[in-house]
Amino acid sequence: MKKCLELLPVAKNSGFNMDGYHVWCGSVIKENGTYYLFAARWPEETGFPNGYLTDSEIVLAKTDDLSKPFQFEKVLITKRDGNKWDSAMAHNPFIFKVDDTYVLYYIGSPDGGIETRCIGYAWSKNLTDGWTRSEEAIVLPPNANNPAVLRDDDGSFLLYFRDGDCRVSVARASSYEGPFEVVNYNLFPKAAIEDMYVYKEKDRYVMIAEDCVGAYTGLKKGGVRFYSEDGINWDEDSICQAFDFEIQYNDGSRLILQRRERPLIFWDGDRKYLFSTAKYGGPDQISGGKTWNMVQEIKEIL
Repeated sequence: MKKCLELLPVAKNSGFNMDGYHVWCGSVIKENGTYYLFAARWPEETGFPNGYLTDSEIVLAKTDDLSKPFQFEKVLITKRDGNKWDSAMAHNPFIFKVDDTYVLYYIGSPDGGIETRCIGYAWSKNLTDGWTRSEEAIVLPPNANNPAVLRDDDGSFLLYFRDGDCRVSVARASSYEGPFEVVNYNLFPKAAIEDMYVYKEKDRYVMIAEDCVGAYTGLKKGGVRFYSEDGINWDEDSICQAFDFEIQYNDGSRLILQRRERPLIFWDGDRKYLFSTAKYGGPDQISGGKTWNMVQEIKEIL
């Protein structure tokens, strides 16, 4: 199948990993020449992937050069006491800026259960400090997770999410705080999709996501791209493969990943990068192994 992204070799030792932790779900923003990565981590001894349900927390890492590794800065969002929507964990961070406010969407659960996952947010005027969490989760269908947000041309906010069966939906609100109204349910009825990232390209909307069972690309858990004219209704037929599992490094070495998920495209002036999470070395595609956030420059979007 035709590939959408022509990727350059990965700079060796770039990206973000932490000894003793599984690292997943990277979301990046740049301010004053510094790249700020919001990522999820949880202790390796709790297992991959399900350890995140009870032990994931959101951390901040920084770098001044995307060809060099991100350095851990601090923990930003972790468990909290009581029966809050995010008392058990914080996961799936998605960072963006609204005027002079930074908004961090993420998922939590009150008890570590899969079915109780939900989406909320935190906000701050400063990337490194002063984060305030929403007291309530956003009202969405049960088990909403994998948030991705786009501010539309009319100033409204489109929130893409999926449920426990990997059915993707989109909701709209006039403010990042909500309330959100679901405007299209199950965008891709042909098959399961997750890990959506949406951006505008001239007069159309573009989504890159994970093809959960390979129904669109033939590659289970590979990357797929979709187009839309309005951000609400998506074309399931005009697709291509966004990425696969083969990684070429700039020292000539090569690696075949077991999983590559949570994609986003980051524009840095005239250059653009694919951020994704990676897993290698586990007993199978789903479990175990080493995990990290990967940064790969894009030569061309086809």
